[in-house]
Amino acid sequence: MTQRRKRNKKWISWIIILALLIGAGVVCFLVKKTYFDDKKEPEGDNSSQSITPEKKETVPKKKEEEKTKEEEPVEEKEKVQQYDGTDPNVASSVTGVITYAGVSGDQLMIRVNIDQYLNGGKCTLGLRQDGGNIYSAEANIVDSAATSTCEGFNIPVAGLPKGNINIVIYISSGDKNGEITGEVTL
Repeated sequence: MTQRRKRNKKWISWIIILALLIGAGVVCFLVKKTYFDDKKEPEGDNSSQSITPEKKETVPKKKEEEKTKEEEPVEEKEKVQQYDGTDPNVASSVTGVITYAGVSGDQLMIRVNIDQYLNGGKCTLGLRQDGGNIYSAEANIVDSAATSTCEGFNIPVAGLPKGNINIVIYISSGDKNGEITGEVTL
């Protein structure tokens, strides 16, 4: 029987590794040459003399721009006042606004926002039509971060007459009193 001779193929892998190393070296050389050599200023030969003045001109322009920025006077803006008018918490009378007055389902809903911070007190609602009082109710004052509000009024519509109704809410908290008015149509 004849023996077959196996060929050693290790030399192929060595050639591939050598080719990769040579390729990596060439790439590193080209990157170094293009990236780092462009940053250096050319020295001495005639072709570089035309490039040198351009580089020298760009540096003074930047310095001139920086100088003009530094020399410009800084204008200070006028300070903005945080509050316009007087502090509503110092006022002796209570002010506010009716934020919602309308019918939702079978109830008239009335919501009020008070401009001052009040810690406790009462809101007294009076509904009037044609000079006469047709409904009254009372709710507690609920304090918030900077303002207050009434707990809210939910009035059954079935007991109220149709037409324009005047809303008057009397607010009392300690020594402060006030009145908030509005109107709703049923």
